[in-house]
Amino acid sequence: MTVTCRRCRSAPAEVQLAYAKLSLCSNCFQEFYVNRVRRTVEEFKMFKPKDKVGVAVSGGKDSMALLHSLKTAFPITNFIALHIDLGIKDYSKHCKEKVEKLAKMLDVELEVFDLESELGFSIDDFRKTVYRRKLCSACGTIKRHLFEVLAERAKTRILATGHNLDDVVATMLNNFFNGNWSQLVRLKPVLKPLMPNQTFKIKPLIKTPEEENLLYCLYSEIPFREVDCPHAHTERLKENKDMLKYLSKGNPGFRHQMLKNFLKLIPILEKAIEKPKLTTCKICGFPSSAEVCAFCKRVEMVRKVKK
Repeated sequence: MTVTCRRCRSAPAEVQLAYAKLSLCSNCFQEFYVNRVRRTVEEFKMFKPKDKVGVAVSGGKDSMALLHSLKTAFPITNFIALHIDLGIKDYSKHCKEKVEKLAKMLDVELEVFDLESELGFSIDDFRKTVYRRKLCSACGTIKRHLFEVLAERAKTRILATGHNLDDVVATMLNNFFNGNWSQLVRLKPVLKPLMPNQTFKIKPLIKTPEEENLLYCLYSEIPFREVDCPHAHTERLKENKDMLKYLSKGNPGFRHQMLKNFLKLIPILEKAIEKPKLTTCKICGFPSSAEVCAFCKRVEMVRKVKK
């Protein structure tokens, strides 16, 4: 028996959203997806329609769906795609091509930081350092810093990232189990800067399940990377996501309930947790908890190894 779309009542339903008790056709699903992104931005006052917004785009399904849906939901807003070419053999070239294709499709300005040509090393070079078994750790530090650099180049104070519902809830569980209370607060939808030269970090996909980003990309014919990073080690995060899927079997809205309750808890956590004392890095001038920031320490390390 063919199920009809609950919204338009005319086309066959292709997407089942158990948590929302909705069966949608492809067109209505795309509309539902974009409307949720719009509501999330408006609910948390992430930006104003006439603001200039930088969007961190890696080439993966989440960030590509983010850029496309934001441009669709807020057509008058000036979005700038920010991409880091990490210099990872074959993989980075593939990602960059996908990002360039989407930026052209949406007629969005693209700002790229080329790690190899601008800093003289690639993420692959960290295999020769103490981070050889923890490349994701070094890569994360490098990317967080360089997206701030790209935002500064693009002259924007707002940085949108593709963190989805599953990312946030799984990371929340991981930080809770490990007692990382200060990191829990950083998962909030809008993270205000601790120092003047930092960006406002926003998460417009915080209410969007991961699998729906893939569906949105496929239905909207959005280009996205089709290969995984050769250095990726996401076992712990995957374990938490698998646990969430198991807990959601009998309660489809479990992840949304966790997020809702977590958002209520954030003001209490903020009062209880002491804000980190920051200074400026003596090398790059960006905020740091030490005389030399983590980014500059890693840059110095990898350059010594290359020599």
